[in-house]
Amino acid sequence: MNNLSDIFNDLFSDAFRVSVLIQIVTLGFALIFWVVLSKLLNLEARHWPLERRYKYISAFKELANELLLLFVLRIFSLALDSISGVAGLAFFITGFYGLCLFSRFLIILLKFHAPIAVVSKFDLSVLRPAYVIVGFLSVLSQISDLPSLLASPVAMVGGDNFSFNDVLLLLLGSYFLATGTALPAWGLTWLAANLFQLSKPAIRATELIIRYLIVAIGLISILVIVGVNYTFLAAIGGGLSVGLGFGLKEVFSNFISGLWLLIEGAVRPGDVLLLETGTGEDPCEVLELGMRATTLWRDRDNVELVVPNQLFFTQQMVTYSGVRDRYRRGQVLIGAAYRHPPEQVIAILEAVAATVPRVLAKPAPKGLLLRYNDSAITYAIRYWIEDPMNGISVASAVGIAVWNAFSREGIEIPYPQRVLHMDAAIPNARTQI
Repeated sequence: MNNLSDIFNDLFSDAFRVSVLIQIVTLGFALIFWVVLSKLLNLEARHWPLERRYKYISAFKELANELLLLFVLRIFSLALDSISGVAGLAFFITGFYGLCLFSRFLIILLKFHAPIAVVSKFDLSVLRPAYVIVGFLSVLSQISDLPSLLASPVAMVGGDNFSFNDVLLLLLGSYFLATGTALPAWGLTWLAANLFQLSKPAIRATELIIRYLIVAIGLISILVIVGVNYTFLAAIGGGLSVGLGFGLKEVFSNFISGLWLLIEGAVRPGDVLLLETGTGEDPCEVLELGMRATTLWRDRDNVELVVPNQLFFTQQMVTYSGVRDRYRRGQVLIGAAYRHPPEQVIAILEAVAATVPRVLAKPAPKGLLLRYNDSAITYAIRYWIEDPMNGISVASAVGIAVWNAFSREGIEIPYPQRVLHMDAAIPNARTQI
C-alpha cells in the first residue's frame, strides 16, 4: 500500500507541473476560440454543395463543427510548440480527438448499412465509454508512470494477488461483453445468412447464439488472462450445475424453449396469439421474442404481458402467424322466435353483417341455423376480419347491427318461456299447481 500511495503522490505532482498546466490552459483557450468561431460560421445550418444529391454529404454535415474543433486544436498545438517547444500532451490530445472524430464518420457510415438501433446502442454503450476510458488512461501515461500504477496489487483472493490492471480488465471487460456484442453478432449473422441462405427465424436464433458464445468465450478468456485459479473456476462451474438442476431449472427451461422457438419460427414478432383466460380468449400481439420470455401486447387494456417461453410448449395456443394470411373468422349467436321463417332470418343476418365496417366482403358473411332450443331457434352469423386484434370490437358492432335490424324488421328475440297444459281429467289441477 505504501508503493500505491507513492505512485498516487507522483501522479498528482506530475499532473501539476508547469509544462502540463500550460498545455491544458492552451487547449482551454482553443475551446473558447472554437465556440466563438462555430457560432460565427454556423456551418451546420449552411447549404452544402450537392448535399441533396448525395446522402453521405448531408449525413456528414452534422460533424462540421467537430472538424472545425480538430482544426483549431491542431493550430493552437502547433503555435504552442513553436513558442515553447513543449506541446507533447497537446499534440496527443489533438490526435486522440481526431481518432474519436474518425470513429464518428464510421458510425454514420454503419447506420446506412446496419440496423440504426444496433449501431446507436453500440456507439452510446461501447464506443464512447471506451474512448473516455482509453483517453483518460492515455493522458495519465503522458504525465505519469501508468504501468507502475496498473501493476500495483490491490486485492488478494484465494492466495492470488490482483492488480489494478486485473480489476480493470474484470470490470470493464464484463461491461463491454454485456453491452457490446450486438453489433459484432449482427455482422457475423449477416455473413452467415448470405453464405447459407438462412430464414428469418434462423437469422434471429443465430444472432442470439453468437452473442451468447461471444460473452461466454470472452468471460473465460478474461478469467484466464487475469490468472484466476482453475480450481476456483471448477468450483464455480459445479455451483452453476447444481443451481441449474434445482433453483434455476425454470430459467434454463425458458432459455432452451426460447432458443427452440427462434429456430423453429413458430412464434414471431407481429403474430397474434389467442391466450386462454377465465373470461374467454384474449388476442395479443407478439412484440418481442426473447431468450427467457416473450413480450405480448394486449389491445383491450393496452398492457404488455411477459409470458415465459416454456408456456408455448406446455399449453395449446391459437396463432395467426401471417404465413398464409392473418384472416380470422368471427361469430355472433342470436335467437329468434319460432314463428319467423329461417330463410328470412338468415337473409337479414347476412345482409346486416355485410354492412358492418371491417367485415370482409370476401369470404362473404354466412348465416346458419344451429339448433332448436326450448324458447327460440339459435342462429349464427359468421364473418371474416383482416386484423385478429379487432375480433371483440367487430363482434360487438355486428351484434348491435343485428339487434337494430331485428327491431326494424319485427323479428322477435324471445325470452326463455315454458308452456303449461292443464289436464281437465285431473280434479282440482289448478289448485294443485
